Amino acid sequence: MENFADKFESEQELHDWLISFYEKQLQKFLNDIGGTTEYGVKITPRIIKVTMNRYSQLLEKNIVTDW
Repeated sequence: MENFADKFESEQELHDWLISFYEKQLQKFLNDIGGTTEYGVKITPRIIKVTMNRYSQLLEKNIVTDW
């Protein structure tokens, strides 16, 4: 069975995809608070907060600074 990460040519490509995924999820969640996802999960402030935290973590990991 193929590993999901193997579908990407580089770690950076996978990371970019993950950031894009979380960004899209946040947009959907913020536009439908109180609704449900396509999997029947209720969109609550808590799920938005958790998604925002993970999105922030991914963005921080992607930032490279040369001091």
